[in-house]
Amino acid sequence: MLLIVNADDFGYTVGVNRGIIKAMECGVVTSTSLMVNQPGTGDALAVLRRGRLKATGVHLCLTAGRPVCDPAAVPSLVDGRGWFKGRDTLLSGPLNGEEVRREFLAQVEMVRAAGVWVSHLDTHHHVHTHSVILEALLDVARRCGLPVRSLDSSMRQRLIRQGVPTPDYFCGHWFGEQVSGESFRRFVAAGLQSGAGVMELMTHPGLADEELRQRSSYTWQRERELAILCDPATRQWLLEQGIKLASYPDLAGHPPG
Repeated sequence: MLLIVNADDFGYTVGVNRGIIKAMECGVVTSTSLMVNQPGTGDALAVLRRGRLKATGVHLCLTAGRPVCDPAAVPSLVDGRGWFKGRDTLLSGPLNGEEVRREFLAQVEMVRAAGVWVSHLDTHHHVHTHSVILEALLDVARRCGLPVRSLDSSMRQRLIRQGVPTPDYFCGHWFGEQVSGESFRRFVAAGLQSGAGVMELMTHPGLADEELRQRSSYTWQRERELAILCDPATRQWLLEQGIKLASYPDLAGHPPG
């Protein structure tokens, strides 16, 4: 089995960026996805332009910060201040699919315009569980020729029918109180036992800087994730199981399982 270990939230803060870079250079993280509208975005893009990391996915965001588009162009996505609505408010209200497509394309193009190779697409807070957002994401993925993170089997089959590459198995449970070396092994073993050819494990490593502590409740937990992902015992266990670390471009050589 190939295992993609993706670090979400690249660009959230400079401390998160530093943790993700360490997890990719010294640990088992093989992939990351960038938030384009956060305090650490500029720092993350500078890292990517210098070639320290080869590529990034885009962590398409509709629930935090301001849109890349003019807020007047995406009125169903923003509040009266022109900021994105919170997740619950966004998903419970009326959504305009064309506005979602417009904003998603703007976020992808912002990264590409910086000269950065985009590897895949996923969404912050998994908002593509919403049917309108998923349809917009599918359209953007097809236009841009990019793989997409699928969250469950029904979404996976829909992506495959639309010709959009996606891993065979996704685990988003290694988070919060679930984070330990034992749970990492258990969740990856479940993917292995499923017979998946390619599995993605979602992670959130980072360093808890002051910006993060002011903006998020998920702070020291990111440092705990980082320690486990960089523990040589984690890599050794994967080797012993015959699991190979991979990234999204590796999907090209592995048809859906």
